[in-house]
Amino acid sequence: MADVEATQKRRTRPPAVSAKFVPRFWEELDNRYAVAKEVGRRIQALREDTGADRSTQRDMLAQRAVFISVMLETMEVDAVETGHLDTGSYVQAVNSLQGLLKTLGMDKKAVPVMDLQTYVAGKRDK
Repeated sequence: MADVEATQKRRTRPPAVSAKFVPRFWEELDNRYAVAKEVGRRIQALREDTGADRSTQRDMLAQRAVFISVMLETMEVDAVETGHLDTGSYVQAVNSLQGLLKTLGMDKKAVPVMDLQTYVAGKRDK
């Protein structure tokens, strides 16, 4: 019986690769789904926090970071529900996310703040 299964596996061909590549983008995701809305919200927040909205390269990294973060959260929920976690894939994804966030700047960009004396002087002049 094992020989028959092995023969059938050899005869089975992998699915054909499409001759034409059709790109798909986050903006095309159906926003009726909660996950689509959340992904869009996270991408926009990361763009604003890191300046990715002013650079194509940073924007590309921001989108990858959000995807990996959603992937990690899914793995975590699955681990809690099933008790199974592929720790190698999980750690690799965490490290990838960390690298992307470091490149983008993990911290939210600080808004320049004037000192108290300048603020008070400005208020007095009005």
